[in-house]
This record gives sequence, C-alpha cells and structure tokens, in this order.
Amino acid sequence: MEKYPPEMRQALSGNLDLSKMPYLERNTFKAFQNPKHDWRDGTLKSSFNYLLLDPRITKNLPNRECNMNKLDVFRTFISAIFYIGKGMRDRPYFHLYEAIKHKKSPTKKASGKVQRILDIWSGGEGVVSLHCFQSVIPVEAYTREACMVDAIGLKHLTNKKRGNYYGKSVHYSEQRRRRMGVYLLKKVLHIFIAEGGTTIFTR
Repeated sequence: MEKYPPEMRQALSGNLDLSKMPYLERNTFKAFQNPKHDWRDGTLKSSFNYLLLDPRITKNLPNRECNMNKLDVFRTFISAIFYIGKGMRDRPYFHLYEAIKHKKSPTKKASGKVQRILDIWSGGEGVVSLHCFQSVIPVEAYTREACMVDAIGLKHLTNKKRGNYYGKSVHYSEQRRRRMGVYLLKKVLHIFIAEGGTTIFTR
C-alpha cells in the first residue's frame, strides 16, 4: 500500500476526504456534454472506459462484499485492477485477441498485460472486463482514464503510459487529478458490486 500515490494510500486507509468530488466531477465534465469544440477523435458519444480485473484477487467480490469491511472491499478491488482503458465497440476484446494470438504463436516476449491475461487463463479463470462511464465523447473517456491511471499509478498497472487530460482538467494539479481518480474508482467499484463484469475465458 505504501507504494501507491498519496491520495490512494489515504483512501485505502479510510482517510481521504472526497466530499467535494461530486461537484468537481460535474464541473470537469459538463463541457463535454454538449461539445462545441472540435475535440480529439470527434464528438460522437460512443466511447466508454473499461477496467480489466484479475479474478484470482476479486474471488467473486460482488457476492462476498456483504460480509467484508468496506475498506477491505475497496483494497481488494484496487489490487485486482491490472489495466484501465478507453474504448469504443469491442475495444476491450482486442487485448484478449492479442493474448490468444500470442498463445498460439509466441514470436516475442509477451507484454505485461498479455502475460497477466495468459496467467489468469492458465489457472482456469477468465479475465473480468468491467465497462463504465458509457456513452461519452472520446476526450471525456480519455480524461477519466487518465485520472484513474494516475490514482493507482503505473507501477500497479500494465498500462505502458499515463493518459491524456482535456478541458478544465488540463489545469488541475496532480493532486487534484489523483483525488478525482480515486473518486471515479470508488464509483466504478459500486458498478462492479451491483452488476459484476463480463468474464472472458480463453478458447
């Protein structure tokens, strides 16, 4: 836990105040609701965010959380996330296809993400793909992705680089961005508990 960014460390200890985050979220993303700029990748509201989770860590968390401490639920959720992305249509499945291709003909060393997927499959489990913040324009999804990645830190993910910020968040401090990321991840946790995710097994 000590290796996480400071805001995440506070959150995992139950000491992070997120009371102002709902307002900040609305203020940050309202410009994207009725876009008037020629934003990157257009203004079609067909993007979303997704998280890939390791089921060996979640261990059917949605069914267990009622008997767990809330902080333990959040800690388990955060430690299970190994990739955060922005997608459209079947983008999350691209990573699974990439792993299948490598499994059939490994021509070079697998990336950290692909190797994690292969390890999960080797154990007879399926990768959990969790979709969130759906039907938004691309730059909103990019910004949410960046916040969540920074909140956890690249050391704990298989993402190769940090995300990109747009709109008002460009001018936010690193601390504010990470705090927003923690808040967004808590929202995603609620989605996971309520709906679960899509579990994808190898062929």
